[in-house]
Amino acid sequence: MKKKILAASALLGTGFACAQSTVQLYGMVDLFVQRVSSGGRSVTQLADGGNGASRFGFRGTEDLGGGLAANFLLEAGVNADTGTGTLPGPQISFTRQSYVGLSGGWGRVDAGRMYTPMFNAFLRADPFGMNAIYSPLVLAAQTDAQPGLGPALAFRASNMVRYRTPAGQAFLLDLAYAFGESSAASKRSGEFYGGAVGYDKAPYYAAYSFYRARSGTAAAPVKSPVVTRADALSARIDLGESWAVAANGMRVGGGLASTPSARLLNLGVSFQDGLSRWTAGIVQRKVSGSPRSQFGITLGYDYALSKRTVLYGRLLHLSNKGGATASAGGIAFTPYSGDGVNSSGVGIRHSF
Repeated sequence: MKKKILAASALLGTGFACAQSTVQLYGMVDLFVQRVSSGGRSVTQLADGGNGASRFGFRGTEDLGGGLAANFLLEAGVNADTGTGTLPGPQISFTRQSYVGLSGGWGRVDAGRMYTPMFNAFLRADPFGMNAIYSPLVLAAQTDAQPGLGPALAFRASNMVRYRTPAGQAFLLDLAYAFGESSAASKRSGEFYGGAVGYDKAPYYAAYSFYRARSGTAAAPVKSPVVTRADALSARIDLGESWAVAANGMRVGGGLASTPSARLLNLGVSFQDGLSRWTAGIVQRKVSGSPRSQFGITLGYDYALSKRTVLYGRLLHLSNKGGATASAGGIAFTPYSGDGVNSSGVGIRHSF
């Protein structure tokens, strides 16, 4: 249960009362036993995040009056099997998300580290919730056979300013810009911008999303940044109360003439029957002018013990063709071997 702390305080040195604030502590703990194999190697392990990555955070809002509110969120990742932090680690730090902003009837503006507009567009059309281990859409972040490009799907961006239309509105607009903050070489090193526009009103969802990211960082700027360009279409339709079908299509290219573009297609389906939920997803990634490609499929089953606790099982198969290199599940992988990956896992997820 989300714990709410209500606080009303007075401004220091005055008799005026501050508006009421609400702060929530929330999180998730997810552990699963996984058997994963690739190229004759296999490992059985207890791992974190087979359904949703373990995390905890604080979020809050303050009513400023006149329909205006101040909002913040701080979220840290945790490896629940070891108790260490993630992204990076092992320290606990709020690197999953950390932002502050204002919201009103016109939408919201936030600044800090957040999920990108394209990630959120994919999230609405993925029955596996963009899970980093078992969602077939993990292939969207692969750059196999595209040397010099950054990740095809940037999950998060730091130093970002973002505008979003109000939640619950049918028309969706999500725009973001992240400062590269480089003072040497090229001042545009590490720069990122992206957006999404779409329609989201049950039972339909459809969106176009894009991003452009320049290579380099503030700590390691480059003289001539390479631009990674990604464009995607996402859609979902809810067929009654039980079935939902979703799809994503993506094209990724860049500013290097020698680097080919890649295309990714994904189809997912989910079925809800009381406390049980079945999910399935397939994905294919192909590189233009190259025999290298990947194909992935995931099957899932969730059983809700309560609103906050879920038992689940997952099966994943990922194949590499033409000597392609793409891995999953955290197993050692031989580059350019064409080895595939197979994984099965059972676990428990508890939210609070």
